[in-house]
Amino acid sequence: MSVPRVSMSQSTICVLLLGVLGFAMSAQVAIAMPALFKADERAHAAYAVALSQGTLPTIDTDIPDDPARYPQLAESLFGADEAHRDIWVANHPPLFYAMSLPLVWLGDAVGSPGLTLLGMRLLNALGFALTTILVGLLARELVPRRPAVPVIASAMCIGCGAMTFVGGGIYNDGWGSAAAFMTLYLGFRMIRQGVTRERVIAAAAVGVAAAGFRSTGLVAVLFLGACVLVAMWLREPSLRTFLRGTFWRAVGIAACIGMAPVAVFGWFYVRNIQIYGDPTASSSLFEKFGREPNGTTLFQLVNPEFYGHLLGSLWTDGNIANTWSQAAVIVLTLTLIGLVLDAAAKANPRRTGVLRRIRLAPQSTMQHRQDLAIWALLGGYCLLILVNVAGFIAGGGWIHARYAVPFLPFLAAGAGIAALRLGRLLPLRVISTGSRTGVTAIDEARDLRIGLGVSLAFVVVGLVCHLDTEQYVDGPVSSTFALVALVAADLVMFAVAAYVATELRRRMRPGTFDAPRTLAAPVTEIARPRQDARTPTGL
Repeated sequence: MSVPRVSMSQSTICVLLLGVLGFAMSAQVAIAMPALFKADERAHAAYAVALSQGTLPTIDTDIPDDPARYPQLAESLFGADEAHRDIWVANHPPLFYAMSLPLVWLGDAVGSPGLTLLGMRLLNALGFALTTILVGLLARELVPRRPAVPVIASAMCIGCGAMTFVGGGIYNDGWGSAAAFMTLYLGFRMIRQGVTRERVIAAAAVGVAAAGFRSTGLVAVLFLGACVLVAMWLREPSLRTFLRGTFWRAVGIAACIGMAPVAVFGWFYVRNIQIYGDPTASSSLFEKFGREPNGTTLFQLVNPEFYGHLLGSLWTDGNIANTWSQAAVIVLTLTLIGLVLDAAAKANPRRTGVLRRIRLAPQSTMQHRQDLAIWALLGGYCLLILVNVAGFIAGGGWIHARYAVPFLPFLAAGAGIAALRLGRLLPLRVISTGSRTGVTAIDEARDLRIGLGVSLAFVVVGLVCHLDTEQYVDGPVSSTFALVALVAADLVMFAVAAYVATELRRRMRPGTFDAPRTLAAPVTEIARPRQDARTPTGL
């Protein structure tokens, strides 16, 4: 019996291509940037080294100072104060560092610790590439009737210069963000298509990974449970029916998903509470580094400078010039203008111009409710992360681009919608070549033209910002041909960028790109109550 092949949509292929480009750009940074150059790299690498020696470190564990075995670590400790000679990132769960163990063993086996450092950088680069892909997939769940939006969303991740630059360092944020986004994506899939046994198993596994990379992954697991409740509520005719029928089944399923991370990694957070007094050791770290409080959490939440620094860090983190903050201002300003115009066009559309009504594929009431639920859940997730970051900054912490990554799906989807609306200002003459005809097909063809242009513009911005950073010829792996390696990495990066641009142009054409997705009503297999003999089976 032959198994039917599942064809991959064109928008998914475009998103995957942008993820490959993101990996190539981060890999170029990983190869060229000096060893342990970025903040916290030393502590993250030492965590993996300590774990390879059979020790689960604390924030007071010394970084290995062995010039013979780990010369880069020993050299980086020269002139460091007492606090920065410890593995201060040991408050993080150990999953990323357990994944790095083969790289540590490989470096020890061949006598090249620089190979370990490069491998951990590339491992993080892969995590950030997956994050770029998942931003596009989440944008597709947020805006299912605009197939150009996922491509714009992933391209915006490339355009944020700090994304690919941070992706070239030794951090657990790449895989932590990817696991959290995958957790949310599976929850949104349950809302769209129902709670099935396979999705519950996959969600529990991904939730375990999210909790094992970073503590913020627990927030994604919390909202995954909320997605289960919403998915099973939407399949009921009313809230009263849901509360009387499947509510406790939904609570049980959500609890099972939530208990999986607790069963696997709960011991680590209990250990943190026993050693430091809180699950994330934030108060102990502030005391260790002598950080001074900076107002209150509420003060930060109402402070415009907090949002400016947080969102601007996506373009200015690391040694990227501060002038790139102008890119953040331009993107965010255009996004706000575009969203306001889009809301005005929906409330009071015009016959022509930028406020003209855009014809989209028809949508049922169930699909509309799903859209609202997904936007609300993602907004709640971003709000909870925002409060967490504000509390961290109020306690004396610093803002990094890594802390702004959780907001990218929300921001990128909004930027995609705004770009398609502002693109109506351009006098584009579009004739649909697809199988469908009419105003809807012409609007979709125009979306593709605008989406292609905006995506390529983001790619160009990302490459220019990437080249504006200082190019080093002193990577973690010492070699006589370091300059040759750097030039080769640059050529590979540009070759991948050219290939991705060509593929985007070839695929984003009317008639070959995705039609707006037809969303099926959700079916909840494992949560369906037993039908009474008197109940019609078709109800």
